Amino acid sequence: MGVIYQAHDPAIGREVAIKLIRADLIDGDERADYIVRFQREAQAAGRCMHPNIVAIYDFALHDGNPFLAMEFVEGASLADVLRQRGRFPAEEAVAVMLQMLDALACAHALGVVHRDVKPANVLLLPGNRVKMTDFGIARFDSSELTQHGAVIGTPSYMSPEQVRGEEVDARSDLFSAGAVLYEMLRGARAFAGRNATEVAYRLINEDPMDIAMLSGGISPDLVAVLRRALTKTPQGRFNSAHEMAAGLRTVLRWPADRNTDATMLAPKIVATTQRGITPTEIERAERALAQYLGPIARVLVKRSVPGAGSPAALWDKLAEHIEQETHRVIFLQQRDR
Repeated sequence: MGVIYQAHDPAIGREVAIKLIRADLIDGDERADYIVRFQREAQAAGRCMHPNIVAIYDFALHDGNPFLAMEFVEGASLADVLRQRGRFPAEEAVAVMLQMLDALACAHALGVVHRDVKPANVLLLPGNRVKMTDFGIARFDSSELTQHGAVIGTPSYMSPEQVRGEEVDARSDLFSAGAVLYEMLRGARAFAGRNATEVAYRLINEDPMDIAMLSGGISPDLVAVLRRALTKTPQGRFNSAHEMAAGLRTVLRWPADRNTDATMLAPKIVATTQRGITPTEIERAERALAQYLGPIARVLVKRSVPGAGSPAALWDKLAEHIEQETHRVIFLQQRDR
């Protein structure tokens, strides 16, 4: 149906991605509707300005075919990463999910429901920085373009109400996010099947295999968050992406020795007066880094402290994870305040 090109914008001097759709393959009224839906992707994503969402620069038609000029992201999809490496350690999976929830919270606050949250629409940059993409089937709360009863999305990650063709809201995206988190923790889909009919039946009628029985290192509280996210009814789920993220942040802060069944987390940071990296300095660096990288800043700081010989060296190591040079300069300026 289309192709994505890497291109160069000479006016701004930056690399971009061009998403071109062959609308000529669609005839009559359906073609016009598809162009409208594609333009809505630009409107939805363009309104959602967030560091964890792929930026949309422009929408236009070329020879009758619609295209988007988007931020060029040098990374791999979460779907590809899962195929290559299998399941994620619990802390790493939670750090990725927190960034996804931050992106969804931004969209939901603007009245945009993504409706197709899945690993293929999550891009991972170095350091597991997240960029969510493809709001092509997102729906504005006030939009009348998506007809009532239309089933839109990827079957294995759809909410039960979405499968049934019912009205959906932000809680549908949270179910899909829960299915993605399950897959990161287990290394297999929560709702697999030989065909769409089998997948749909399981989504509506069956719970996924209990992840606590598959992976002995998953903490009980993380399992509880996952179960709530995958509740069949919207009323039983988290009320918002912020609420789900709050539950996961509690899990992320667990020390490695909380209980014998806990997943091995990054080593707890211990202050070393010899290096001068105090808890206050660690908290300050984490807070500054989070302005650019979001919740994963906590993980990066934990990993960087053991190899840093001084506070200055710690900040230098952390600055390497910030993509834009101007942002790196501002970050390092905060070190000296």
